[in-house]
Amino acid sequence: MNKRDTDSLFYDGGCGKRISGPTLLTRRRCTILFAAVILIALCLLPACMSIGTPRAGETVTIQSGEAFVFGRIRMLDAKNEQIEYSAFRFDPWDQPFFGPGPRMTLELRHLYPPGGAFTYKAHPTPPIEKDGTFFWVLTAGEYVLLGNPRLYGSERFNTAETGTLARFRVPASGGTIYLGTLIINIVYDLQYIIPAWKTGEVEYDIRNCRVVDERERELSQLRARFPAFPEPVITQQMRPENSPP
Repeated sequence: MNKRDTDSLFYDGGCGKRISGPTLLTRRRCTILFAAVILIALCLLPACMSIGTPRAGETVTIQSGEAFVFGRIRMLDAKNEQIEYSAFRFDPWDQPFFGPGPRMTLELRHLYPPGGAFTYKAHPTPPIEKDGTFFWVLTAGEYVLLGNPRLYGSERFNTAETGTLARFRVPASGGTIYLGTLIINIVYDLQYIIPAWKTGEVEYDIRNCRVVDERERELSQLRARFPAFPEPVITQQMRPENSPP
């Protein structure tokens, strides 16, 4: 064997086998290709987004390209809107007398690019108060609010279980944005209780969604909660989805 042949051979330290130069190069290429495929796949998966949640009693600050948004989400009985459910934060002392109150697990998605629907960053269970009020610092862009209407709640957000509740846009101009109060009317029947105890997978019906203006009430609470927040305060209401998929 001449020197050229010797230079083209390498030893696999783990097995003691000799590997030719072209074979080793092929393995390296396959490894690089596999790593590239994994990286691309990870980039296509929904990434987690961050939500700023200012603490009560502190001044709200935002960075360039952000805005402070606030509003409220309420879940009412479609047959009797005097019945309101505490669906977003479980409280064992605040349940209907006839059984457990329905839960609603939320997810907020930031769409990329604006107007798109295939690439997004997601924030499961965004922070929300017991009464449905929310105070978020968000990056400018388009957002979709989704919910999973399961009696005991579910954090699965696949197409079969998830319904779109509302959409809204955060402007790049900053400031404080009032998004309105999202009313979710549901049909909750006693017949759901027994199957829910057995499987935990019972879905209740969302009859419709609408947005109402409670700006004066919400703004009063905002001023009581935070000593200062970005100006100006403008109203730019969410757009409800009346027929979630």
